[in-house]
Amino acid sequence: MENPKSLIAITSCNRLPEVQKFIWDYLRFVNEHPAFDFVLALDGTRSDYLEFADMYDIPMIYSDEREGVGLSKNRVLSHFPDYDYYFFLDDDIELLNPLLFEQCIVLLSSENYHHLCGNHTHTETFSCQLSGFEVSHSLTGGGYFTCYTQQGIQTVGGFHTLFARYRRYGHSEHSYRFMHSGLQPSPFIFFREALHALLIHSPESVTPHKEHAMNQNEWVQEEQDLIQSKTTFFPLQTLSSYHFNHKPLGYNQRVADFLITNPQKYPLTKGKDRRNALAEYYALNIPISKGMIKKWKMIFLSCCFAPANNALKHYFKKNVFAKHR
Repeated sequence: MENPKSLIAITSCNRLPEVQKFIWDYLRFVNEHPAFDFVLALDGTRSDYLEFADMYDIPMIYSDEREGVGLSKNRVLSHFPDYDYYFFLDDDIELLNPLLFEQCIVLLSSENYHHLCGNHTHTETFSCQLSGFEVSHSLTGGGYFTCYTQQGIQTVGGFHTLFARYRRYGHSEHSYRFMHSGLQPSPFIFFREALHALLIHSPESVTPHKEHAMNQNEWVQEEQDLIQSKTTFFPLQTLSSYHFNHKPLGYNQRVADFLITNPQKYPLTKGKDRRNALAEYYALNIPISKGMIKKWKMIFLSCCFAPANNALKHYFKKNVFAKHR
């Protein structure tokens, strides 16, 4: 494929503070790589998002109604159909290593795969070395990071519209179509090197799911039924009317100027919010830091900014206290 073009989309809903913390590394990457464009995909309409996008010339697609992340992705795929690769990230995913995007393209193109997705090691079926990466195949995964080829989307279609009633779910059924249609050997494929390229934050979900009955894979019955029926295609559809603010998708001069004068991490945060954000950043880096010296450094820095932050407490609960029970 000569000079492939890629679109990076952050999907969001009612969590502008998360966007304002993590969007800058993606925008910086796009400014430095002409083969990549960017769009913010808002599920619904909010004036604070519109004002933020207008202030920084950030391209944004948004809908009249909230229908969930799957339909939000359908809007992006429908409105921008001509990209060779599509990358979707949740709004709470922080980019650590921008090489991730080019690495995904190398793996997809060299192995003739059409979909990668952050997967779960506890349902791994096998792993292998491919194209210089340690590639993991599994039966379940998380939709926090996904990428698709244009051919893959044309083959399997879009996210199923029935999940609009829940305003969530459906990403697993969509991923299984790639296997059921014969495009690749597993529904969820990821490479271990990518796990150190992203930080997964865990703010409160916008749409709760406790009232929905789910199985051990966290699938509702409709998703389970579709997967068991080995569906291979569902047409790419949108339901709610949606809009695009017509900001440039590529190089963003206003963002470039802002980052020159605001080079610090999380440039829009202040006071307690900034201290908590930095504390969580260092705490989440503990598990992926190599060697005890680096791990203790991350622990020390996290404690300096906010010693009671949830990410640090979760690390100790999982990795220290649990081992001494």
